Amino acid sequence: MAVLTTAGLRRKRRRGWTAGIVVAILAASATVLYHVAAVLVHVAEGPPQISAGPGPDALAVTPNGRTLYVADWGHTVTPVNVATGQPGTPIRVGNEPRAMVITPNGRTLFVAAHDGTVTRVDTTANRPMAVIRFHGFAGMAVSPDGRTLYVAPDPPGNVVVPVDVATGKRGTPFVVASGTGPLVVTPDGRILYVAGLNGVTPVATTTGRSMGFIQVSEGLAFVTALAVTPDGRTVYAAVNGDEGPDLQGRHVVVPISTATNTPGTPITVGHGPVALAISPDGSTLYVCDADDGTVMPVAVATGQPGSAVRVGWIFINPGPQALAITPAGRTLYVADDSSVAAVPLAGVMRRAAG
Repeated sequence: MAVLTTAGLRRKRRRGWTAGIVVAILAASATVLYHVAAVLVHVAEGPPQISAGPGPDALAVTPNGRTLYVADWGHTVTPVNVATGQPGTPIRVGNEPRAMVITPNGRTLFVAAHDGTVTRVDTTANRPMAVIRFHGFAGMAVSPDGRTLYVAPDPPGNVVVPVDVATGKRGTPFVVASGTGPLVVTPDGRILYVAGLNGVTPVATTTGRSMGFIQVSEGLAFVTALAVTPDGRTVYAAVNGDEGPDLQGRHVVVPISTATNTPGTPITVGHGPVALAISPDGSTLYVCDADDGTVMPVAVATGQPGSAVRVGWIFINPGPQALAITPAGRTLYVADDSSVAAVPLAGVMRRAAG
């Protein structure tokens, strides 16, 4: 029987340590190569890039257009000077921030994270203030008058909680039947649209009562994003064909009339629509197609898609995940796993209109 001596034990431990170090170095090298490849592809094929945080996945621009906030998959939000593209000091928030909204006066940024926290950030000092705690997170929106924050916690997954912006006090939850996801409020503040399984639920904000259910998909597909036109006439709902056992290849955006709460003709877009944004003048809808690494412009007047703009590389996953437009409508920001692309919109809008 072999006897393991002290020296042999030390050699065995050294071999174990060496193997561990080699694995760590290889893993670190792979990560570095991944990000280097992403940067090189972006530089070669895409628009100018902003580096802010290790994995941007949510964006918000202040109403005055001076600051872009970038949330990463860790636990920080980075303010970026829009004029210079220079990032500032990161702001500590909850773990894995998923969404951000800014009050219309631009003074408060709310950051919702995967851990169920919603952090209130003072934008004048760029420092976190109070934290509102839920069990999880599915969606968030702020009313046009800036008085109410709407939060869809998950679990339970079937309610939306109104929160008083001034006091942080929670109101009576709105109950919906189709699950909860992204939220959007009409410009007049009267209707809150709640994305869920196979469709969207409109809720009267004054009473908290559901106004029926708008089906936009078949099978078991969740609506992944919502956007409303500045005139409040149309809400767009993105349906990602890769979300659940839905019909293969069904990647569409469905327009919904807010006057009748009925869906219109689906607009076929790229693969994996996960985010929507509408130009301030209401002429163009932008669709973030994560699986294609592109953003597709759609003319609101006609519903016709234009030429897709490449902002990432299809083999670098996840692809683009979030959109934000400056109030002047000059720049579209697109977040993906490595950086934030700054897309000039003049040429893109011309292609969409054409």
